[in-house]
Amino acid sequence: MREPKSTIFRYLALLQLLPQRPKNISTSGIKKGLEKLNPEYSVDIRTIQRDLEKLSTIYPITCDTKGRANCWYWADKSAFTQIPAMGESTALTLRFAEEYLQAIMPPSSLKLLSPYFDHARGILKGTKLDIWASKVKIIHWGPELIPPKVDLPVQDVVYQGLLEGKQIKAIYQGRGKEQPREYIMNPQGLVVRDGIIYLIASLWSYGDVRHFALHRMKKAELLNEPAQKLAGFSLEKHIQEDKEFSYPVSRKKITLRVLIDNHIANHLSECRLSEDQKLKPQKDGRILLTATVADTDDLRWWLLGFGNQIEIISPNKLRAEFKEMVSLIYKKYKKLMNYQRMVSGIGKLS
Repeated sequence: MREPKSTIFRYLALLQLLPQRPKNISTSGIKKGLEKLNPEYSVDIRTIQRDLEKLSTIYPITCDTKGRANCWYWADKSAFTQIPAMGESTALTLRFAEEYLQAIMPPSSLKLLSPYFDHARGILKGTKLDIWASKVKIIHWGPELIPPKVDLPVQDVVYQGLLEGKQIKAIYQGRGKEQPREYIMNPQGLVVRDGIIYLIASLWSYGDVRHFALHRMKKAELLNEPAQKLAGFSLEKHIQEDKEFSYPVSRKKITLRVLIDNHIANHLSECRLSEDQKLKPQKDGRILLTATVADTDDLRWWLLGFGNQIEIISPNKLRAEFKEMVSLIYKKYKKLMNYQRMVSGIGKLS
């Protein structure tokens, strides 16, 4: 005689095998699934059918008859999330996953997770962890820009291509280009930066990778051809070592030497620019920062953000760049000031 404990475990396994509608699974499919999970769950079709009928009086599961087969499924899309019961910590994790990870998750997976998200919100309601979720946020430096809208069918195709390792035929309009072009893309990775989603892909049979902003993709079609895998390509290396999303000016690192105000030095003593960073007080009260950094546009934008609170000492080429930039900025503002004086003078004469 089968032990009651084994029967209970078989019931739980059986419930977990059932998909939510519109998908379904036949009784014979359930039998194969149970045997794959654990040989001890092997029972005949009639026993499984009786189990399902018994469980359908407790849980919202039902079946459709297709020919001679009964095909079972969860009628309530959220009920199956309770097998096994979800704890508050798991619910909190799902709450944050819903808020912060949507951009990097395949739409098909998000759709399947929707009942879990709904169930998690219900579990957290009125608990201390629900309050916690409202008291912590991840924010980014700088003004909050409104991300461009992405065509959802395009996003679905791109994510599916990356997930399944298949080529994508896409109509893409590059920035500043008057007309869009058709490309055959080999997806290699996906990056979300400042709310913009980029597909990293090679084109046709070429061996180099390029970045494609999804909001500039007009149409996308999933092809049956497998995507070309690039030997030695690593998304981690592409971002962290090659600094491709920091827009490298040169491939060589530079030794940056800048004079900074004291309050900036306090910040950089906690959040260092590099492992070899050094801070040395100067006689004029400023701090000399020395650090080995990647030579990128990101570095230049970061330095510009400090305005007159920072002075570049070396490399000489970078100092010359900023000197020229400051000169151009001064000319623009001087031109504006002269125009304002002229308008003011005309006003007085009239």
